[in-house]
Amino acid sequence: MPHCRNRILLVGQIYQDTILHVSQFPQEDTKIRATNAQQRTGGNTCNTAKVLAQFRDINVCYMSAAGSRESSRQDKMLPSSVIIHSEESGSRTIISSNDLPDLTCEEFVQVFSQINKHNQWWVHFEGRNIDETVKQIDWLDRKASEEHWRHDLTISVEVEKPERENIDLLIERGDVVFFSRVYAQHHQFTDARSFLSESPLLRQKLKPSAIAFCTDGSKGASAFYNQTKQTYQTVPPPVEKVIDTVGAGDTFNAGIILHLSQYGLQIDDALKFACHLATRKVAQQGFEHLIIHCRGHDTSLDA
Repeated sequence: MPHCRNRILLVGQIYQDTILHVSQFPQEDTKIRATNAQQRTGGNTCNTAKVLAQFRDINVCYMSAAGSRESSRQDKMLPSSVIIHSEESGSRTIISSNDLPDLTCEEFVQVFSQINKHNQWWVHFEGRNIDETVKQIDWLDRKASEEHWRHDLTISVEVEKPERENIDLLIERGDVVFFSRVYAQHHQFTDARSFLSESPLLRQKLKPSAIAFCTDGSKGASAFYNQTKQTYQTVPPPVEKVIDTVGAGDTFNAGIILHLSQYGLQIDDALKFACHLATRKVAQQGFEHLIIHCRGHDTSLDA
């Protein structure tokens, strides 16, 4: 993986999130009052973009389907989520609605061709709209190879929801692959480390030089470098009080992308940095002011 990617493009779907904090998850057909509520833009890649945009010297671009003028009328509902956060259990229950067509390959090609002036990118794809995403990645990979700048391109993919049809097609297309704990559990693994190092699916699908990451909630996260078959693991620092876990995984992804894009193949340091960043996230509401400073190869974030 070449050193220093200052241009980062994130491809996904932006949402309008309504987050309701409740003392305990409500029973069906009851009425309760939220202890706190926020509205903010959301969606996996949108959250990651918010975090990355706080770092200096990083040019962050975000590509999402926005819909037509007709879809912005008041009787049309934009992509939205209601997130119920239980303070008692820490659970997050997410109810989403999205009637917009997802970004097509033709739209991706048109926009990328307009913004691509330097042929040096990290491009991250959310694990949704799989058939079109595969076309987008294949086009990008082919273009960079034919124009001889593939070594200046890093493609990362998010493989989060195992129920999404054909999502496994993304694994073999990522230079960097982000897996979720839910995905690992779906494949009968109880922890991230064993999933990354022992899964037959990963041995079959990962690129020879791919780096895979898997989050494991409060247990931390693990990484696997396929070229050396080396596994890494880190435990997050203690957090005094968990405030807001919404977007913690997206923040972790941002930390990995930032560290690898700036400092190269320092996987263990990237893992520690991303876990510290995600820990800071869960200790506050939202994503503002997550980055106080980030210098050199520090893997800790001072408050």
